[in-house]
Amino acid sequence: MERLEYPAAAVIFLVGDPAEKSFLIHSGTIELRRGTGDANDCATRLGPDEVFGEMSLIDERPYSMSARALTNVHLTALSRDEFEQILTVVPDNFRVHLNALFEQLRMLSSQTQVATPLVVTPPVKTTYVTIHPLTRLAASMLPRDGIWIQKFPFRIGRSAKEFEAAPPDPNDLWLNDRSPYNVSRNHAVIEMEKGEVIVKDCGSSLGTLVNEHLIGGNSYDHEIPLDEGENTVILGGFMSKFQFRINVETV
Repeated sequence: MERLEYPAAAVIFLVGDPAEKSFLIHSGTIELRRGTGDANDCATRLGPDEVFGEMSLIDERPYSMSARALTNVHLTALSRDEFEQILTVVPDNFRVHLNALFEQLRMLSSQTQVATPLVVTPPVKTTYVTIHPLTRLAASMLPRDGIWIQKFPFRIGRSAKEFEAAPPDPNDLWLNDRSPYNVSRNHAVIEMEKGEVIVKDCGSSLGTLVNEHLIGGNSYDHEIPLDEGENTVILGGFMSKFQFRINVETV
């Protein structure tokens, strides 16, 4: 049998490595993990006079867990050949029972010592946001079936005229407006925050009406969440022809 020393944090073996040795701890602490050492892997710790790695010697399977030293450790390693020599004094009919016993111990070890906690993952929900025109003018600037927003933030604003500077932020939806303007160059933005769809006014002159609630303009409010289902959004005042229906659907 071989005497071994490992410093703290040293890897003794990884899951899937060929099982060549069983180990007896003389001093120090080791950690067994089902995976390769990620923080999320369920772990168990062993100390002096405890044995690990013996399961893989009897059935010649790779190590089913990873082992690393948590402190400086002193071990005695028993090789497969040495283990087989010990078994030569065991009658064959008893060796069958010994194999079955180790198989049950392997199953018990996986269920108790390093059992992975049961995590119930809730179903993943997806929110779809689409913009549709409500007026003839808006329809002239959108596809017939509207727009499906596939990235956030989604910016909406007026196309700058030749004598105007380009807007500070590039818009995802450009609207052609005439003087007197209802739509500012960077008018509003649609964002997704913690699963909630929010419309924010970007400091426009006339504001944005969301379900008849004014944000921006003369209002102290600058953002508002959209309701599930249909929402009416008007860029500018009540008389503005830039009117849209924004559908929010979570499935």
